Amino acid sequence: MRALLIGGGGREHAIGLSIVKSGTELAVISPNKNPGLMRIARKVIIGDENNGRFVLRNADKLKPDYVFIGPESPVAHGVSDILVENGFNVFAPSSEAAKLETSKAFCRKFMSENQVKGNIESTPFSEPDKAERFIKNIDYDFVIKPDGLTGGKGVVVQGVHFKSREDGIRIVREYLVSGTAKLLVEKKVIGEEFSLQGFVKGPKISFLPIVQDYKRAFEGDRGPNTGGMGSICFSEMGLPFIDNGTVDKAKEILEDLVRKFNRKVTSYVGPIYGGFVATHDGPKLLEINARLGDPEAMNVLSLMETSIMDVAARMLHGQQTRLEFRDRINVIKYVVPRGYGTKPTPSTLEIDEEKIMIKGLRIFYASVNLDGDRIKQTSSRSVALMSEGTDIEEINSRFSGISSMIKGEYEMRNDIGTAKTIERKKRAMKLIMSQKA
Repeated sequence: MRALLIGGGGREHAIGLSIVKSGTELAVISPNKNPGLMRIARKVIIGDENNGRFVLRNADKLKPDYVFIGPESPVAHGVSDILVENGFNVFAPSSEAAKLETSKAFCRKFMSENQVKGNIESTPFSEPDKAERFIKNIDYDFVIKPDGLTGGKGVVVQGVHFKSREDGIRIVREYLVSGTAKLLVEKKVIGEEFSLQGFVKGPKISFLPIVQDYKRAFEGDRGPNTGGMGSICFSEMGLPFIDNGTVDKAKEILEDLVRKFNRKVTSYVGPIYGGFVATHDGPKLLEINARLGDPEAMNVLSLMETSIMDVAARMLHGQQTRLEFRDRINVIKYVVPRGYGTKPTPSTLEIDEEKIMIKGLRIFYASVNLDGDRIKQTSSRSVALMSEGTDIEEINSRFSGISSMIKGEYEMRNDIGTAKTIERKKRAMKLIMSQKA
């Protein structure tokens, strides 16, 4: 069997590892020379992953049995469409199905019109004057979200990224000044976020364990939103600060959304990701992503006994699939360029993989380029390190001494998945849930 994987980040490294676990021969189309993918793939083609004709031309030469698309951008650019039209088995949504991610306004409107629970009060704007009048008249704190793709970096929250209503109006005006942009003003909801991912074929979802992504750039959950600084997963035990009832309701919301979307819009195929927040009023859907998360894909695919190749093959041929997971906890921490989240300054890294392995850590290469024995950073995330086990203190102890294993200019959050951070989240959720009517 042959598989073609499109993308070159940490998520794609995890997907690639899962594919080759099945004994499948892997080829990759990537915009960067990802060392991890270059190591496991028979062929790596460097080029524009968003160019449908370029991808098709290479797919015709490679003749893969199945195609996987990791990032959101190629799907938004119609790469999955052109491949399906030319007879390839593609385990990724069409560009029409991906509108659930590529247009937050479309997703909110669809949920509202079809009475899908978990929606958040949201109003789209393209005219700054109308947005300003609206903001002046609302009586709640709000969130500003660009309508299109932002890579997890575009959302700004009152009380976190800006303080006053006037500051929010200024941000909205600056964003809408071109006359071509669109954004949403949404009611701010309070709670702990979690990622609910799954694999879809038609109305059926096979769910993956929930994960929490640490989006903020700095420790203590401060600073700007990023593509994700790290994540934690407790396999099928679930996160210790999110109760099982909340997760069950979130699954019902996602199932209802997918079922109605398949009936009224188009068939959905491939990975799906629901970004939820656990509130005193039940789970609320923050966003849909038409893909696996990054870093969340690394958490769940590392725990999944089955290869994603087997999942795709069975689903695309209409067969039932049962996902099984190892009963382990894993914590991921991303190494990123200095200034990531605001003004990143890429540099060169020297990575001692042997020391990392001896330490008990696993490495996933992300948006970097192999240059001889060194790793050149881009402006995006560089390397993800994963520690896995059964005791959270022991898991986190392996991250000590990273500077002796990775040399160069970089940043990494040390508080991700620590016992102290988890206890703080437990206390916060207990207080939030006590407000339940």
